[in-house]
Amino acid sequence: MEEVFGLRPAWEQLKFLWAELVLLTNGKKERWLVLFFEPSAGVIISYRLDRSGYLLSGRGWTLLRLLILPVLLFLRVLSCRHEICFKAEIGCGLRIMHPTLGAVVHGDAIIGRNCLLTGGNSIGSRKPIKRGDLIVGDDVQIGINACVLGPVVVGNRVGVGAGAMVVSDIPDDSIAIGEPARFKLKPL
Repeated sequence: MEEVFGLRPAWEQLKFLWAELVLLTNGKKERWLVLFFEPSAGVIISYRLDRSGYLLSGRGWTLLRLLILPVLLFLRVLSCRHEICFKAEIGCGLRIMHPTLGAVVHGDAIIGRNCLLTGGNSIGSRKPIKRGDLIVGDDVQIGINACVLGPVVVGNRVGVGAGAMVVSDIPDDSIAIGEPARFKLKPL
């Protein structure tokens, strides 16, 4: 998958951010008052702004980040522990339930829409990978302390159980449990 830089993709990240903040408020206006002190919001804001900057400036973003370091450090204070690389491509609807447990996403990961990370998750690699070797589909829920280690493809509508270690492909509509993870198709 080819990386696209420019104003449109950066703007799309900001639209994703808005949609994700609306999800976090759960339709309650009073939640907006405390939303920015919620760790989940901080992680998502940090990632989406970082990704927008990268899409606007490309390879130069690494140097430009030094100029806005105070802002990034402030976002880090609000956002708990996470290492979600700005090069990772994550679709709209990202939710992180317990960010204080940490979240790690490799820069070459491609993650679909409506991904739910429940905390302590790692989406990374076992060996050197390139973009497209680590794909997580749409509507995937990754349980607490579960890891997805590529190269691997996780299908759409997959549930990864708590503590699971996904090291092989998981088909659509499955539940992956164990270490290494084995899958079972979801009942209809």
